[in-house]
Amino acid sequence: MMNDERPDQMMMIGLHKLASQLGDGLVSELYEVLTRRTRLLEDNPNVTEFPAWQARSPLREPFGLEPSSNAVILPFPRSDAGVSEKKARER
Repeated sequence: MMNDERPDQMMMIGLHKLASQLGDGLVSELYEVLTRRTRLLEDNPNVTEFPAWQARSPLREPFGLEPSSNAVILPFPRSDAGVSEKKARER
């Protein structure tokens, strides 16, 4: 069962309360985070969590090949004559 891999919630809350005594804890926020998953499972019994930490990474990039590091950029000259011809035709 997947819950066996997670730390005990009561232990985590106890440690967090101990930290709050020192002034660096957020008990209500931690409790909300720890109970959110339990509420989700109770409200949606037909939904299961995907074990993303166990999934293998893709063999290739999802958006095609990576660009090569020796890519060549060709500068194209601007034609100022072409711009003036277009303006003359618009008049």
